[in-house]
Amino acid sequence: MRARSGRHRQGPGARRESAKSDHGQVGAGGRSETRVATRRHDVGGSRVSRRPPARTWPVAALVLLLVTATDSAARRHEPKPRAGDLPAGWETRIRVSPESGPTRSLDGETYVGVNDLARLLDATKYWRSDVRKLVLRARAHRIQLTVDNPFALIDDRTVRLPAPVRSRGGELQVPVALVDSLPHDSTLARLRYDPGRKVVLQVPASGVVGAPQIVAQPSGTTLWFPIDRPEDFVVAGRARAHFRLRFSGFFIGVLPDTLAPPSLVRSIRSIRSAVGSGFELEVVPLAAGYRLVRDQGGGRMGVVIASRPAPDLEEFAPEGPPGPRRLRVVVLDPGHGGSDAGVAVPGVVEKDLTLRLARLLKVELERRLSARVVLTREDDRKLSVDQRAEKANRARADLVLSLHFDGFSSPAARGATVYCPPATFGLQSESERTASAAELQVLQWRDVGTRHAVLSRELAEAVLSSLELHGQGPTRLREVLPSSLLGVNAPGLMMECATLTSAADRQRLAEPNGLGDLAASIAEGVQSYQRNE
Repeated sequence: MRARSGRHRQGPGARRESAKSDHGQVGAGGRSETRVATRRHDVGGSRVSRRPPARTWPVAALVLLLVTATDSAARRHEPKPRAGDLPAGWETRIRVSPESGPTRSLDGETYVGVNDLARLLDATKYWRSDVRKLVLRARAHRIQLTVDNPFALIDDRTVRLPAPVRSRGGELQVPVALVDSLPHDSTLARLRYDPGRKVVLQVPASGVVGAPQIVAQPSGTTLWFPIDRPEDFVVAGRARAHFRLRFSGFFIGVLPDTLAPPSLVRSIRSIRSAVGSGFELEVVPLAAGYRLVRDQGGGRMGVVIASRPAPDLEEFAPEGPPGPRRLRVVVLDPGHGGSDAGVAVPGVVEKDLTLRLARLLKVELERRLSARVVLTREDDRKLSVDQRAEKANRARADLVLSLHFDGFSSPAARGATVYCPPATFGLQSESERTASAAELQVLQWRDVGTRHAVLSRELAEAVLSSLELHGQGPTRLREVLPSSLLGVNAPGLMMECATLTSAADRQRLAEPNGLGDLAASIAEGVQSYQRNE
């Protein structure tokens, strides 16, 4: 965005605050933009350019040359970072924060500098020293501020601020409460105050998410989140110890450190998400289930953690004992191959994409885990289901991922689907389970994967959570033993990693590092499963 915070229109005899705002102002990111060659001052409507004397140019050029040479030499001898030195996913997913401006406290009130306010609004400043008034013009809007006066004129409205406008260090300081009174229309940037970071930020197109209001009752605990886009509220992880929520909006606010009984939520913390905001809740083990609710008044979405079972509740994911899991061998099974092309759309064939993804995922897993990663096929060849299972079992796999991409006749279908063995061992009713409790269960060898159903479900939850948090969704979980896992004696998943018939999914995969981002998201989920924190 083009900032115009440096332009003032001044009348005769005005204090030259424009020189201060044009030269050496530090923005929200801490970078100073200093105009050395030309400084412009608007005095009485005329623009004057002042250039440094010509004799200073050779000296400046020599200093610049020496600094550049020194910096280049230092960079040549600087050790290059290794992949393992960076946090997981940092190389491929760097989240960009909205534009923001710092605040300061004056006499117990929070203020924002008018230069930052003008920059965030993309406004031009007009200063009248005779009446000590400053006018901000942003397209069709006009904001008038007066020094030592708590009243602001916004277009044709007069707004009383909680404290007067101040002048400090040659710059006006404005109470942050002003941003809540600004017009909400498409011609003016929308601003919000973030008390957690103590900044005024420019609200992104995805909106914002506020700090939750937590209501604890005997029947359960409800967390209400103020949210601009309720339709983008997603449960990204269903384990009680790591119950995860994702929103498309940017989080502003402060989370409580702990939650005391009778709350069924012990703690809530913010977690990294490539798109929007993510939160992780620790839910007490006795919680029966959860459901999502929407405030009929609008503007809020909630999650109810219930203390007693009910028909409308969603189940939490099953969890094994805590502690790191030992993963010595991971088998990746690129789907299709040879004469079996899989899904084919213009420019993309599933069998080729699964092999490329498997190779990238192998590198990611070997970097993150002390495990050997084996591929069932290294080239374009067709393998039967039995051959794939034999390769996984001969390698003594601790984990198997069968990689695929989906395709549908409807162009609206998109996202990822994960299949894992059901934890029912084929029994459909409580009476059947009770009747056979004392009997020895004999499984067909092809159904041996159901022995690992609980671990497979935990793996699915971890991988799906990572995909959701990194914008690779929407995601779906299906508890059914897929054909690609028949005969596999290890926890495993069949993953339809994206939908090739979806234009949005194809575009994401076609980006320069689209497939690499997908591999990193899957690897991060596997790593989370291995840590089992």
